[in-house]
Amino acid sequence: MATMSSCFDVCSVPSSTRLLGIEPMCGGENIIVTTEKSVRVYRVRDQKLLHTWSIRQGGQLTSPALYNPRTEEFIVLQNKKTICLWTKELEHLHKCTKVTVKKPISHLKLLPDADPIIVFEGGSPWWLASITAAPDTAVLDVLDIDEELVWCDVRRRGGGRVLVVCVSREAKTNNQSSSYTAYLCEMLPGNQDTPDYQTLQLASPSDASTLLCCCLDEHLLSVWSCGSVCSHSLDSSLAAAEDEGVVVPGNVLHKLDLPKGGVSSVSMVMIGPHHVGLAMEGKDSVQIWDTKFWTLQAERPLQDVAGMGVEKLYRYGDHMIVARQTSVAALSFSIQPTSLAAVMGKQTAEAAALVPQEWGGPAKKRRHLSEESSALLQKLLDPQQTKDLPSFEQAFSQLKKDEDLLGSPSAVSQLVQRVISEDRFWARSTLTELVLTGLLSGSSSPGLFERVEKENDLDLWRSSLQNVKEIPEASLVARVRHLLGLDDSLLAAESAAEVPMETAEQDVPACPLSAAKATLLDQVLCHSYSGLFLQDSLTELQFTQVMVFLRYLQYKLTSAPAPSQGQHGSVLSVDQVVDWLCALVDAHFTQLVLTPESRDVLLGLHEVVRQRLQFYQGLNDLDALLAQLKDKSAPLVTKKQDESLYSIRTIQIF
Repeated sequence: MATMSSCFDVCSVPSSTRLLGIEPMCGGENIIVTTEKSVRVYRVRDQKLLHTWSIRQGGQLTSPALYNPRTEEFIVLQNKKTICLWTKELEHLHKCTKVTVKKPISHLKLLPDADPIIVFEGGSPWWLASITAAPDTAVLDVLDIDEELVWCDVRRRGGGRVLVVCVSREAKTNNQSSSYTAYLCEMLPGNQDTPDYQTLQLASPSDASTLLCCCLDEHLLSVWSCGSVCSHSLDSSLAAAEDEGVVVPGNVLHKLDLPKGGVSSVSMVMIGPHHVGLAMEGKDSVQIWDTKFWTLQAERPLQDVAGMGVEKLYRYGDHMIVARQTSVAALSFSIQPTSLAAVMGKQTAEAAALVPQEWGGPAKKRRHLSEESSALLQKLLDPQQTKDLPSFEQAFSQLKKDEDLLGSPSAVSQLVQRVISEDRFWARSTLTELVLTGLLSGSSSPGLFERVEKENDLDLWRSSLQNVKEIPEASLVARVRHLLGLDDSLLAAESAAEVPMETAEQDVPACPLSAAKATLLDQVLCHSYSGLFLQDSLTELQFTQVMVFLRYLQYKLTSAPAPSQGQHGSVLSVDQVVDWLCALVDAHFTQLVLTPESRDVLLGLHEVVRQRLQFYQGLNDLDALLAQLKDKSAPLVTKKQDESLYSIRTIQIF
């Protein structure tokens, strides 16, 4: 028997890119969501985004990313021939370790407590360690030139062996249906030799049927376009292939009731020894089937989660991860051993009561305010009870006497929303005190910056920028857009003493912005961000603002300090300037290429980058020279060795 309970959204998928796959992190509670442009790690329990890495313009990821707990490294394929490896601490994917091979790779596979396996498009499986150690290793193709690899999976066998099963499709001419072949290969740990393989013909259960999907467990399960579900015994197939070389046909287990007109895609995943999860085109639902008796155990529609259709199913513990067109959802399930009595409805024993797992996150302890403070808080939040500024400030001054209030993020967020939504008066002093508590985040105070910008209050704007935590990338870009369009006359009150000016002797281009505006813009650019979301948000900038922003970043590239000087977020560093430049150019790549006005700016930027590269090349040469001098020099006497009152030293003069 099986049941399905809570279903919830985990994340959304940008419509501009294609979802490649979802993989669980071995030994953890997280999943890895890979698209053609990014790798993101989510915690399923609270749907929190933990890590994100994006690829630069021109590159493309071609496989779902994996996490190897043995080496604590992520692995992904780029452009089919480049293997990328990196750790959680790496901020930018282009800085990862890369190994390029000669032939294109089709799949990356990983089992718990085993080394990763790569499968080339020619069907040949190899241990990842063997290929990364010798990328130029000659790889022989298993498939014929007319065959195409369409599916691959791995399974652990006895003695530490790993069984790799690859299914290929050979297109036929003269209106003949395609033929399918399964290649079976057992790999031994540490074996560097080219693995041997055996073949198994997957005979179609009916004429003109095409293979829709496969699933690997003790047997190889296959679903065909005619609705037939077939089982292929791998052990007997291997024995027959070794002894006689004959084809062992699959057993038709069940015939699915397909929608009218047929289906072109079906997804199936093993969720237990005798249960599979199934989803098909035309049915916006997920089913659980018993593979012993092929009875439908449970079915759940997906109308309560975002997206349409089901592209693929994955298993994650006691959850099925559902990949949809524009979102990823999680569906909890529970299965019990199936008996013939249960299938026939004759089971007399009462089934144990199932308690669905709730993933709503731990309950937070709420601060308890006194009755008087609660009444004052409700009075402040009610526009009918505090209609003017004096009554509002009087009530707030009384409420501040409760020390727990300004320590409650919920109360502070509610009061901020009350202030910024009020059009009849502007409670600036109250809002300033609330911002200075440091309890606000970008997600808990939407509209804060917009209201402060509407009031042209630069001091409060700067204070909000310094005290509000985790400002979203879209909000950071909106602040950049506001500053670029701000009239310089409004910045006349800015103190010149607060503006760090470069010396006149520096050979740098003139700053395209006023000193006060540049200072405020630097404070925005110093905030933390994710490259993927930053690039998406930068597309909202107008092209005239893009040109001004590019000129300013070019100016900062020539004058920004080294990364170590800007690591505390107070000074804009070269690394941060380069990140913003890359995201801005990627976001407006096509427009910059096609617009003649951008040519001079791009040429100037290219020249600055070239000069920087020459400068760093000179530093590398100097570093190598100093390293040689250090190796050849006599060791210096350290301070610890020179702590005594008297010392005798031998000086050699050459």
